[in-house]
Amino acid sequence: MRLADMTSSAFHARAPQRCAIIPVGAVEPHGPHLPLGADTIISDYFARRLAVDIDAWISPTIGYGVATPPQRLGGDFPGVIAITGSTFTRLVTDVLRSLTEHGVRHHVLLNSAIDNISFLCEAARHINVMFPDTRIMVLNWWDVVGEPFRDTLARETGVARSDDHHAGMVESSLVMHIAPDTTRPELIAPDQPGPGPRRLRYHVFPLPQDAATPSGIVYTARKASAEIGGRVADQVARELAAAVRLEFDIDAPRP
Repeated sequence: MRLADMTSSAFHARAPQRCAIIPVGAVEPHGPHLPLGADTIISDYFARRLAVDIDAWISPTIGYGVATPPQRLGGDFPGVIAITGSTFTRLVTDVLRSLTEHGVRHHVLLNSAIDNISFLCEAARHINVMFPDTRIMVLNWWDVVGEPFRDTLARETGVARSDDHHAGMVESSLVMHIAPDTTRPELIAPDQPGPGPRRLRYHVFPLPQDAATPSGIVYTARKASAEIGGRVADQVARELAAAVRLEFDIDAPRP
């Protein structure tokens, strides 16, 4: 299932016959309660589930991403270990090119960091120009959760979707479910009274103080739990597999 565990001959035999899943994450702060590698942990988890569901194999993870602007992180906090957009695009392009030269024609870039998206799409475009017979999906886990499912969670928890962003309830719950030993839910501070940080619809550098959060949770992680994380994980895993089967014309498993 994992390219890094295969021998050269095994890879040569299987490369043209399977879809390649490339997990993509980032290293950046996720509040006081989640690890810096939360995005990578999530991508690795869903890559494993997807590989089983569609009989694919997993390429080594791209664990460094493009720096997320302070507005999306809730402020400037230690732990952003990033590479430039141009370097990231070249890295992803080179990985895709190498895999394609070995016969792989279906690629899934399974991403968990929002600011990687445009660069992943740029790399995919480069490869499609070089190898027109390739098909590449850029899949972000939050895009397949589904509107009714998210609305149901919001109603059940009382946490509005507009308040559930970076390191918020859904992402925190996912990591609590996937990697509980890496989380510190007791460090989630109660929501502050009042209107909270000013919500910008654009980026300003440096981030204005009144738009920063005190903890890096944008905007609340209250009600986060491993139980919710398990529900989200199962929903996302099903929808990821359905999307890949649809785009790559893979038969669903028989009951």
